[in-house]
Amino acid sequence: MKAYHTYNAVDVAFCLLKHAATQGKRFTNLHLQKLTYVCHGWSLALYKRPLIIEDVYAWQYGPVVPSVYFQFKQFGASEISPTKQVELDGESEAIIRDVVSVLGDYSGPQLVELTHRAGSPWAKVWDGGSNRLIPDSVIEQHYLQIKHSGHTSSL
Repeated sequence: MKAYHTYNAVDVAFCLLKHAATQGKRFTNLHLQKLTYVCHGWSLALYKRPLIIEDVYAWQYGPVVPSVYFQFKQFGASEISPTKQVELDGESEAIIRDVVSVLGDYSGPQLVELTHRAGSPWAKVWDGGSNRLIPDSVIEQHYLQIKHSGHTSSL
């Protein structure tokens, strides 16, 4: 039986930075917010397990994991260098590597647009003024639909 691995979202963000550096890409806090969320969604869809232990919330500019936001907010819109090496299990590392490969060249605003699409988990819970929890079940269903559609380039 495989071990069940769920991680601190900040460690997932550091892993995103590691894979970005390996692929010659650089991320801002905004990138880390959206890509941590996407990786979590893919883990739910592919392996039926959450990648992160924290909840995801709908904020004005899309899905946010508060711990990641507060860890990296001092960088503002500047690119962040990896300062902590984090190793996750093989399935999680593969998800992160693949998400960086597919979406790593998107700008922050492009990632906001991607996560704001009609029918997205963010769009389903956002009410225009409050920071609302996006349930993992809603995130999982969204990524299962993308997986089954074969449009993984739109993650």
